[in-house]
Amino acid sequence: MPTFEKLTKDDVNDILEAKRRGRSKSQRQRVLDRYKEQLMHLEPGEGVAVKLEATDNRQTVKNRLKRAAGDLGFEVDFIRSRGVIRVVRQG
Repeated sequence: MPTFEKLTKDDVNDILEAKRRGRSKSQRQRVLDRYKEQLMHLEPGEGVAVKLEATDNRQTVKNRLKRAAGDLGFEVDFIRSRGVIRVVRQG
């Protein structure tokens, strides 16, 4: 069975705009944008819990979270736990 993914209006606009320009965002950039969306509204001291699927690599997810936070201009710390990655925005 195929996997379906709902596209937001922003996703569709990005795709159409990129098509008009002759190139689209890479898969890596689209994934990074999703991580940024999850982190961008965090205030210093707030955090988020990330539940991993069986196919997710824990270190890859942590690296992507660090990269997304860096692109947004702040740092994150990780709270040790099993099965869930807990991320806290630093001031």
